[in-house]
Amino acid sequence: MSPNQEEYIATRNNFDLIRLFAAIQVAIAHTSGHLNIDLPGIFAVLGYFPGVPIFFFISGFLIYNSYANIKGPKWRVFFTNRFLRLYPGLIGCFFVTLLSLIISGYLQTQTFTAKDFGIWVLTSVTFFQFYNPDFLRDYGVGAINGSLWTISVELQFYLLTPLLFIALHKHRSAAVAVAIALVIANMANTFLNESNSMVLKLVEVSFVPWFYMFMLGAIVSTRKSLQEMILSVNAVVYLVLYLTTYVIAAEYNLGTGNGINFISYLLLCCVIFRLAYTKSTLSRKLLGGNDISYGIYIYHMPVVNLWLFSKIQGTPASFVTAMLSTIGIAVVSWYLVEKPALKLKKIAQRSYT
Repeated sequence: MSPNQEEYIATRNNFDLIRLFAAIQVAIAHTSGHLNIDLPGIFAVLGYFPGVPIFFFISGFLIYNSYANIKGPKWRVFFTNRFLRLYPGLIGCFFVTLLSLIISGYLQTQTFTAKDFGIWVLTSVTFFQFYNPDFLRDYGVGAINGSLWTISVELQFYLLTPLLFIALHKHRSAAVAVAIALVIANMANTFLNESNSMVLKLVEVSFVPWFYMFMLGAIVSTRKSLQEMILSVNAVVYLVLYLTTYVIAAEYNLGTGNGINFISYLLLCCVIFRLAYTKSTLSRKLLGGNDISYGIYIYHMPVVNLWLFSKIQGTPASFVTAMLSTIGIAVVSWYLVEKPALKLKKIAQRSYT
């Protein structure tokens, strides 16, 4: 692959647009499901493209590539950049969630200690976003922001990225063996994990069942020949093959949704990567470099829970207002919180070099 082709792969792509699609898919699925809305049949197509596995592949490709290309002290720059991308929005989401609990009047109906509240705050803004305190069990769906379990998983991915970098550079055979073991772990989690104990619940929110998805993205980012091979095939071919395997998997319970089977996931990765470089300036033209996908993902469940507690559900208007509110908050979060924080990346990098 020529230097010009490498620059094209790294800088001109539609990953922001695909991430936005994935975030909207998750938000629509959760919002319509929890608010008891029957959407028109066309929306059922979204279910064939599960957002979380899409996030994990794109994250593996971009995050690993980011780590590999850092000049200077990789660890400090990498983790500073990751902090600036995730935590300002995450902290903003916590305060919006807290505000919704206060405005709704729910907190005034509950009895809890300062310790209970402090533990919730600490877990929400550190590494344990999957934790849900007992005093919030009667609010909305019973989990204040259940979607944030993937943030905990992503944080584990980030911690493992330096080790993955070493493995893919110096111990490729071992890395492949680990990837195969993780695929088996994913299948075991999908078909055998009944989440009926604390240990099994923790396994579900650990990196173990999901890291192979991230690894595939990382492997694609390191193999230029593999990138060329994927790009040599028309996206429609991948799409047809993917949908065929996914429909069969759905029919015979072979793994769909977040528990997508390995074959379908491989083909979904090919679809994602191929579309990322089909009309590769489309994302820039449509989004102008703005990325509200993270905001849509982290804010949609606090909105849904507020709607449920306020008994705004069961009508098309409840769905539309919830989605518009989510998008509106995501836009505000991008311009006032996330985008300004991302500008600090360059300052941080200069200070380390």
